[in-house]
Amino acid sequence: MTRITERHALLSETPGTQRVVTMHRYGRNTDGKKAYVQACLHADETPAMAAVHHLLQSLEDADNKGLIKGEIVILPYANPIGLDQFQDDLLLGRVHLGGEGNFNRGWYDLTEMIKDRLEGRLEDDADKNISIIRKAMQEALDEITPTTEFESLRKLLVSEAARADYVFDLHCDDDSLPYLYISDLNWPDCQDFAADFGAAAIMMAENSGGGSFDEVYTRPWAELARLFPDNPIPQATMSMTVEHRGRPDVSDEIGAIDAEALFKFFIRRGLIEGDAGPIPKALCDATGTDACEIIQSPGAGFVTYCKNLGEQVKKGDQIATVINLFAEDPNKARTPIFTGTDGIFFTRRQHKAVKTGMVVGKVAGTEPLKAGYLLED
Repeated sequence: MTRITERHALLSETPGTQRVVTMHRYGRNTDGKKAYVQACLHADETPAMAAVHHLLQSLEDADNKGLIKGEIVILPYANPIGLDQFQDDLLLGRVHLGGEGNFNRGWYDLTEMIKDRLEGRLEDDADKNISIIRKAMQEALDEITPTTEFESLRKLLVSEAARADYVFDLHCDDDSLPYLYISDLNWPDCQDFAADFGAAAIMMAENSGGGSFDEVYTRPWAELARLFPDNPIPQATMSMTVEHRGRPDVSDEIGAIDAEALFKFFIRRGLIEGDAGPIPKALCDATGTDACEIIQSPGAGFVTYCKNLGEQVKKGDQIATVINLFAEDPNKARTPIFTGTDGIFFTRRQHKAVKTGMVVGKVAGTEPLKAGYLLED
C-alpha cells in the first residue's frame, strides 16, 4: 500500500481550537503525472463528498493491486472552516461568516506573484520551463505568512494543487444537471472527462473574473507564455470546476457514477493502470461562460417553474413565474420570467422563496451576453 494520510493543521484564531485538513496521497514516489482532487470548498455542497468517498474506495482497491502509476492527492473535505458554519441545523458553507467572502473567490494570482522572479531563469526547453515555473510558484507561496485561518487554508490548498498536472475542484449547484466550468485553454483535451461525467453543459473561459480556485492553475501558463514569447511555455495544467448536480443529489449510486468518471480519467492519463473502455458520446459541446445567461427574479415572493431542467429553450420563452403574495390585486400577483437567449435550461432554485435579483436559473447558450465578471456572485 502506498497511501499516506496527512493531517494539516490550520492557523488557530481562538484559544483551544484548531481545524485540520485531511489529505490522502497515493503514489507519492511514482514517476508519473500528478492529480489533485478536492471536495467541498463550498462546504455545504455534499454531492462532492459522496463522489470523493466512492473515489477513495476505488483508489484503495487500485493501490492494493499495485495499479497506481502517478501521484493522486485527495481531499475529502477542503474547507473545515465552512463545515463548522451550522446555524439552526442548516450548514451555510458557501460564504465565510467571519467576513472573508465567498470561499471560491479571490484566490491567488500566481502570474503576478512569479513573473518578476522568472526574468532570466527560463530556457529554450518547454519541459525545463515547466519545472522552473512550478519551482517559482512554490517559492512565492512559501513566502506567504498567513495571519488568518482562511489565509492558512488558502496557502495549504494552493501549495499542494500548484504541483499538479490535473486539478479537480468538486462542487454542486442548487437544483441542477451535472455541468463543468473549464478553461478554454484545456478544451478539447478534457472532453473525455466531460463525456464520462455526463456533463449537460460545459462553460469555458480563460478568466471568468472572480479569481476562482480552478483558474489559479490554468491561467499562469497562458499569461506567462504571452509575457515571455521567446521561451516555450506549454499549457502544463488542466483544471476544472465540476458541478455534481444539485444539493439534494446525494446517494451511493450517484456518488459511485461520478467517482467512476474521475477514475477513468486517471486511467486515460496514465495515473492508474487499467482499461477505461470506450469514451461515451458527449451530451453537449463546450460554450463560453460569457454565453451563460444568469436569470434573476424580477420581484419578491415565490417562484414556480414551467420548464424542466434539460429542456432546450428559445429567447423569449417563459421558464418560470414569480408570485407576489403582497400584491393588492391578486390578479396582478404573477410576473412571468423569460429567457434572454437560446440554449439549455440547466439550473434552477431548490428553495422557491425569492427576493428581487435572486438567481432563479441559468441557460447555457452560444451567443456572448456579457464581459468582465462572468460568475453568479
